Amino acid sequence: MVWNVASTSSYQFNLFSRQNVQRTSLELQRAGQEVSTGRKADIYADLGPRSTSVMRLRASEADNQTFMQSNDVLGNKLQAMLTTIDSARDRLQGVLQTAIANVATPQNGAAVLQDQAKSALESVISTLNTSFNGDHLFAGLQSDTPPLVRWSEINATTGLSPEDAMTSIFGGGPVDAASATAIADQIDQAFASNDTGNPARNYEATFYNGSPELDGGGQPTKQVNAWVNNGQEVVYGARANDEPFREAIKGLAMLAVTDVSQMDEAAYSTWMNRVVDALSSAQEGMLGVSARVGFNQQVVETTQSQLTDLSLVRRTQISDYESVDPYEAITRMQSLETQLQASYQVSSRLSGLSILNFLR
Repeated sequence: MVWNVASTSSYQFNLFSRQNVQRTSLELQRAGQEVSTGRKADIYADLGPRSTSVMRLRASEADNQTFMQSNDVLGNKLQAMLTTIDSARDRLQGVLQTAIANVATPQNGAAVLQDQAKSALESVISTLNTSFNGDHLFAGLQSDTPPLVRWSEINATTGLSPEDAMTSIFGGGPVDAASATAIADQIDQAFASNDTGNPARNYEATFYNGSPELDGGGQPTKQVNAWVNNGQEVVYGARANDEPFREAIKGLAMLAVTDVSQMDEAAYSTWMNRVVDALSSAQEGMLGVSARVGFNQQVVETTQSQLTDLSLVRRTQISDYESVDPYEAITRMQSLETQLQASYQVSSRLSGLSILNFLR
C-alpha cells in the first residue's frame, strides 16, 4: 500500500492565510456598507437576471420625477396666469361700472372717463405683459417678447403707437349716430386685424407683438402646450390677442382716444353703447379664460397626485429589490468580524513559531 502525504510549505500556508484575510476583509467591508446604507453593495451581481426589472423601474421613476418637476413649474405658471387675468378683470370692472352709469347721458363722471380709461389701459397692458421665468405669459409661442405695446409707445415695426392708430381712425370724431357707428365699425375691423386700407392700424400690427391668431394659410396657430404625463398633453395658452383681451383693449381705447362728454348727444349714446358692449364682452370672455386656466390647474394637480402615488409604488418596488435585511446584514458583519479576528490570531501565532525554539 502506498501512502501519499501532502505537504504544505510555510510560504504557501502564509499565502493562503493572507488571501483568506483579504477575502474576509472585502466581505466585511461590503457587509458594513450594506448595514450603513441599507442597500445591497453590488445590486446587479446579487440580483442577476432580475436586475433588468430594477433598471426598468429606475428609468420609469426618472421619467416620473421629470414630469413631477415640470408639473410643479406649470402649476405655478398657471396660477400666475390666473392671478394676472383676475387682476385685469378687476381693473376693467371699475371702468365698466362708470361707463354703464353714463351710457345714456354724460352725467355721472363721464368727464373723467378718458383719464380713467387711460389709467386702466396702462394697467391692463402692464398686467398682460407679465412674465414668468423669463416667458411672457400672454405672448403665445413668441414668449421672449412682451405681447402688448403701451398706449403712447411707438411700435418699431409700424412706426405707430396704439394711440396714433386709434387717433387715425377716430379723426375729428363722430357728429351724429351714423358717423359714430361708422367709426366704431372701422375700429372693430382694426381690432379684428381686417383693416385692409391701412394694415398698420391693425391690432396684430401695432397693438400686439405676440403669436398671431392665424398663420399665413389662414389656419389657427399653435397654442402653448405641455406634457404632464406620458401621452397626456395640456394646451394651456392664453394670448393677449384672444377675443376677450382684444375687446378689453378696444373698449378702453375707445374711451381713451377722446373726451366722450364733449360728443354730440346722439353720437355719444351710440358710442357709449359700443364701448359698454365691448367691455361687457371682455369681462365675460376673460371669466371664461379664467375658468379654462382653472380647469387646466385641476388637471395638473390631479396628474401630479397620480404621479406622486405612482412614484411611491415604484420606489417601494425598487427598495424591495435593492434593500437588505438589516438584521441579516448585521449578523453577517459580526460573523465576518469574528472570522477575521480568528484569522489574525492564527497568523500572529504562526508568525511566532520557529524551529530554533525547539533546538535550544
